[in-house]
Amino acid sequence: MAEWKYRITALPDSASEGKYHPVTEALLVARGYSDEEAREPFLFPNFERDMHDPFLFKQMERVVERIGLAQKDGERVGVFGDYDADGVTSSVIMREALTALGIPVSVYIPEKLSEGHGLNMKAIDFFEAAGIRLALTLDCGMTNHSEISEAKRRGIAIIIVDHHHTPEVLPEAFAIINPKLPGETYPFRELCGAGTSFKVAQALYQRYLPEQTDQLKWILDVAAIGTVADVMPLVGENRVIVKYGLVVLSKTRRVGLQEMFSVGGIKIDEQMKPDARTIGFRIAPRINAASRMAHAMLAHNLLMEQDQVQARVLALELDAHNVARQKVSAAIADEVRAIAATEYADKKFIFAVSEHFPFGIVGLIAGRIANEFRKPTCVLTRGAETSQGSFRSIPEINIIETIEACGDLLVKFGGHSQAAGMTIHNDNLDAFYERFNALVAERLTDVVTEPELWIDARLKPEHITPQLYRDMMLFAPFGEGNPEPVFALENMRVEEARFVGNGSKHLKLRLMPVEGGTRSFDAIGFSLGEAFAGLVRGAILDVVFQLSENTWNGSTAIQLKVVDMRSHGDQ
Repeated sequence: MAEWKYRITALPDSASEGKYHPVTEALLVARGYSDEEAREPFLFPNFERDMHDPFLFKQMERVVERIGLAQKDGERVGVFGDYDADGVTSSVIMREALTALGIPVSVYIPEKLSEGHGLNMKAIDFFEAAGIRLALTLDCGMTNHSEISEAKRRGIAIIIVDHHHTPEVLPEAFAIINPKLPGETYPFRELCGAGTSFKVAQALYQRYLPEQTDQLKWILDVAAIGTVADVMPLVGENRVIVKYGLVVLSKTRRVGLQEMFSVGGIKIDEQMKPDARTIGFRIAPRINAASRMAHAMLAHNLLMEQDQVQARVLALELDAHNVARQKVSAAIADEVRAIAATEYADKKFIFAVSEHFPFGIVGLIAGRIANEFRKPTCVLTRGAETSQGSFRSIPEINIIETIEACGDLLVKFGGHSQAAGMTIHNDNLDAFYERFNALVAERLTDVVTEPELWIDARLKPEHITPQLYRDMMLFAPFGEGNPEPVFALENMRVEEARFVGNGSKHLKLRLMPVEGGTRSFDAIGFSLGEAFAGLVRGAILDVVFQLSENTWNGSTAIQLKVVDMRSHGDQ
């Protein structure tokens, strides 16, 4: 069972409400929004006010001038996108922006297994054969020194548009747009590939299509998908992109997305607006399924498709790949879970290597295991001579810096603080594990790597009011860097308990405080039926939950969405 930890240890006794509920006030302070100047853009993101000028990027002027030259000379421009959801959405954003300028575009997305991450010689050959003199690498490129030098030798200028870790020596690119570039003055560092590509699109529209800048907002649906899919912190500019992107998603003009929703049974429209969770659990996995099970161009083509019949065909194909991916990933996750529980129970780092782990899903599995065991995790597909795969980390470990300290043992690597990939000769696997594990153990000396559940605050029943729920909805969109608030109520009696859903999967409760108050609370525990199968009326519990609303027979009431429970008094 996860250890319960509290972010806020004391709340005001009063539940009297001013501009914000007292719990809201405490939560805003705890999250770093203590004054009105900081609160306004957080609670009420505004596109015109809160999006920075793209020309604040040091090299944006150089990028825009070079693309303007391509437009003037009728050049075809190459777009090289990474194969994950962030890279695919980046390629869609850039292709649409360049097309709006009247520039012909050739898109190249690598095949994940055979070509791997980053620019490669096959793509350079493709661009050279197409007569391209300018190409942009999106969501990649920072570690492709030799490939970019070769492109330059062949007369192809490369503009890197990326957000990943920057090496000490930079590639010989024509220009680099990366918020993490040393000395970069752009005020927001946490953009993903799609967000950074959107800033380039913004700059191009401001310079060459100023009368059409409003049309850019229609691209925010895919920018939001890329931002959530790449697990970017939903603060600052990302918050604006996702908040507005979700609105655009609810009325998207993309026939491909409309067909994806239809085929996948994803209920999204202007009445059923999506949230960030919809992207993270329903949309992004389908886009990622393309590269994991087939080729990422399938997802790119779906997002670009304007013909409904063809979009339906692509959406059905993508859905089939996603179903297959779910089956395979569930089986492999169980296998890695068993390895983690037996071989690495007393270690701080989980390292799983096998020739039968499908390369397409190793990142997905690493993320799942790292989250469950709260340990940095690496899952590799072993080949004849080399192994390649993915790392996922926990907040206390910067994974790319740790990998860099082992760089002499690797063929190649890249990524950022919480996610990375590498290729390694099999002869070096043992040496790599020993060194990497020692580094992780040293850096996590005082960190308990056991599962933990972070709770924002213990509430009293009287704290739970309609205003508190309304305030909490202002904190949305929720995600990395801005989790949905989680609360606890202690010493609650189960007045009613029943199991609902397919095979008694879910748990419905009515809870009442043992002391002080006669108000009862309805609660729902999704997928908790099995874990609490023995729960009976009269049990005294501490309950961890998120706030939600339930509408039944035209009446709306607050409902507790149960996250975890334990018998009152247990620790």
